[in-house]
Amino acid sequence: MTEEYDEQELHEISQDVGQFVKDLSEKVHPLRVALAGVVLLILIGSLVSTWYWIIPRDDVEIETTYIQRNGHVIMVELINDGSRAISDVHLIVEFLDSENNVIEKNDSINLKFEKIESLTSISGDKMEQAIIGYSVWEEYTIRISIDWVDFRGQENSEIFTHKVFEVENMKFKDDCDGAFWFL
Repeated sequence: MTEEYDEQELHEISQDVGQFVKDLSEKVHPLRVALAGVVLLILIGSLVSTWYWIIPRDDVEIETTYIQRNGHVIMVELINDGSRAISDVHLIVEFLDSENNVIEKNDSINLKFEKIESLTSISGDKMEQAIIGYSVWEEYTIRISIDWVDFRGQENSEIFTHKVFEVENMKFKDDCDGAFWFL
């Protein structure tokens, strides 16, 4: 008799739960659920855009492409992905031999920028270096140095080195140390 009673009680509980779900589904319309989802997406988008555009931060990146064809070609893109401008930027890209001597010093990339606005990238002919007449079978080093003043007025300096050798194409992405308003 207790097993029947337990089954009967279990059946009544399941009926109550079913009725509760039915009542809840009548009160909560699918349009309200969709609207709540849209509002949530807008809130998340607002947080992300605040981080990207509004909160003061410094984010400097250098993307370098090395190509080996009848010589060597180096192409550089300087990116200020921060939300504030940087100033007094000095970028030097040098091609070094195995003894760390600069090859083609006159052709090295040596540029100065007074100011680079936020969310801006710079590339072009002045950011390219072609080294002709040197063996493509030797090991070389690309040395990139950058100095800049961040949005807080602090001077920053970074140096990156990359070994290049018997590979036809190589890409490097260097992230400089960033500065944030709360640090």
